[in-house]
Amino acid sequence: MKNHILRKLIILFSAPVIGFVLLMLVHLLPTGKMFEHVYWSLDTIVPEFQDETVVNGYRATLTGNFTDCIMLLHAIYDHPDHSVVEQSVMMYRPEFLDDPSYPDGWQPGNSLVDYVANNNINREVSYGRYWHGYLIFLKPLLLFASFGSLRLFFAAFQLVLLCLIVIELTSKGMKKEAWAFLISMPFMFFFSTFASLSLSVCFYLVIFTLYILIRFWDKLEDKKLIFEMFLVFGILTSYFDFLTYPLVTLGYPLVYFAYKKISEQPATEKKNSLFVPTVLNSLAWFIGYGFMWMSKWLIAGILGYKGLISNAVSTVDTRLQSAENMSRIGGFFRVIGLNLKPYLNRGFFIYFGIIILVLIVVLIFNRKSGTALKTVLSNVKGAMTLLFIAVYPFIWFAALENHSEQHWIYTCRIFAVTVFAISTFLVCITENRAK
Repeated sequence: MKNHILRKLIILFSAPVIGFVLLMLVHLLPTGKMFEHVYWSLDTIVPEFQDETVVNGYRATLTGNFTDCIMLLHAIYDHPDHSVVEQSVMMYRPEFLDDPSYPDGWQPGNSLVDYVANNNINREVSYGRYWHGYLIFLKPLLLFASFGSLRLFFAAFQLVLLCLIVIELTSKGMKKEAWAFLISMPFMFFFSTFASLSLSVCFYLVIFTLYILIRFWDKLEDKKLIFEMFLVFGILTSYFDFLTYPLVTLGYPLVYFAYKKISEQPATEKKNSLFVPTVLNSLAWFIGYGFMWMSKWLIAGILGYKGLISNAVSTVDTRLQSAENMSRIGGFFRVIGLNLKPYLNRGFFIYFGIIILVLIVVLIFNRKSGTALKTVLSNVKGAMTLLFIAVYPFIWFAALENHSEQHWIYTCRIFAVTVFAISTFLVCITENRAK
């Protein structure tokens, strides 16, 4: 028991140290080539300042360029007055336009152009409440390629990663689960993710977390490391993500966890409840996520950088508030409506229609065997945990109404967890398991 607790504590307390060291190391890289590559990319970046979309008129297909400009600024910014330690903690970036409407410096597009074109500094703002762990990849990549070239690479790379998960699932005899995974991907707007640095982070984390569980499931189970893995998944999400739609990095591996546990239970045995382990793994993710995030603020305080803790706590408090000018209950329904909005169009209706048609055809053919109903009835109780996971996005929206209302154009992607969970539920109740 003590060893298990010690192992968890080592993971929690070593993660901020490792993360901070990695940030300092990439801040030692020369920014000259990065600067040039961003300059060459201005023709791509400038037209997209105002949340450009991949499909015109459909805001959820946005490129996320507003936030991408912040990321690029952090990647190329270099000021001799700031040490590597200070920049890694405070994350300064230049802001030029002294517009009273934007006192905190929220014009990253114009600021990026001004900085790249003039290389003069009117003023700085700090964005230290996040880790900005993406820099350990973005900075090295910008040494070799422009933003436009990276988009081409990301488009190919993300497709390969998607295929990797499908191949891993099918190679282990989980073809139906591979289909459940693929069915959910459009709800993450996978087809537009390649165009955004900020909105692709959680996609990469979903692929990584699923691959680890699929590939090393037996070893993780034998050594009882599943809880620790969810702890790590939460830590990685906090380190790399900008609070976009992080719940997917919990939801997807949690669905796979439940699916494996359900599929490993022989049909003749009494079904063990997965509610408790599901909640415990969720708790592990939230502990990892929360502790890693707060550790950044604590590091700043220990090193003597003032103001970061109060700024971060104030922001968290805002994000936990109800929707603007609404009660908690009324705000919840408003948030749900906004986040469902991107899927209420003919494109997704056609997609749903095709899926339902395929399911009907499958059920008709399975009915001829005479065992379909019996299989469903024997499996449904054990698979109920998946329906519990399907509700997670609704719980998230209820807790983070303010954030989910203001940023519905990308927080809506959390609903992919619901689709994956329900699709997996259908897989579980129709599969014949070992006697």
